[in-house]
Amino acid sequence: MELAEAIWEKVNGDKPFRYISDTPFVYDVQKRIPAVEKAKKLLGFEAKSDLNDMLDEVIPWIQKQVKAGNI
Repeated sequence: MELAEAIWEKVNGDKPFRYISDTPFVYDVQKRIPAVEKAKKLLGFEAKSDLNDMLDEVIPWIQKQVKAGNI
């Protein structure tokens, strides 16, 4: 939900955050807690960009692709 809100703020500015979600399936994972330690241990990968910087790069690209009909 935090990611959705961060994207909303970048796309919609000061408009209040809104979301709609489907009813979860009975066997859906109730809580996900991602961890990056496995990627670092197994792959030697460690992200250098923070989320806000990454969203500033990705969101305009996605918007351009949507306008071009690619997405």
